[in-house]
Amino acid sequence: MRVKITNGAIDVYPYSFRKLKQDNPNTSFPVLLSDERFEQDYGIYRVAIEGRPTMAHNKTADCADLPRLVNSVWTLGWVVRNMTADEIALAAESARAERDMKLANSDWTQISDTALTTAVKTSWATYRTALRDISGQTNFPTDITWPTEP
Repeated sequence: MRVKITNGAIDVYPYSFRKLKQDNPNTSFPVLLSDERFEQDYGIYRVAIEGRPTMAHNKTADCADLPRLVNSVWTLGWVVRNMTADEIALAAESARAERDMKLANSDWTQISDTALTTAVKTSWATYRTALRDISGQTNFPTDITWPTEP
């Protein structure tokens, strides 16, 4: 991903080699154009992407709209914000679906004629109870501590 800079300010973002060719239809370009040539000849700079930030359970990070100059490198960062009610509802729906799948995958452990010992069957029952209780966790649905399968 690249950005076109004019007079020290962002002119076009994102900018590509294809766009450079469209903007200069009467120019013949080599197949490979070095970063140095992009920068010196056309004012087009590569954009680095920051690593996704670590944040609180009820926050989310959106990619910034425009890159910024950080230590002489055009960098695309993140905007951290509170999750919306819809995003939290979607996370809850997703967590419940995962929980339901884990319950369905362990249904066999509670069948009366299973070959499991009573102790093992009890540990599975405890696991399944913990799965049913995930929605009662303090930071549900954005920070879930999943029980460990026996």
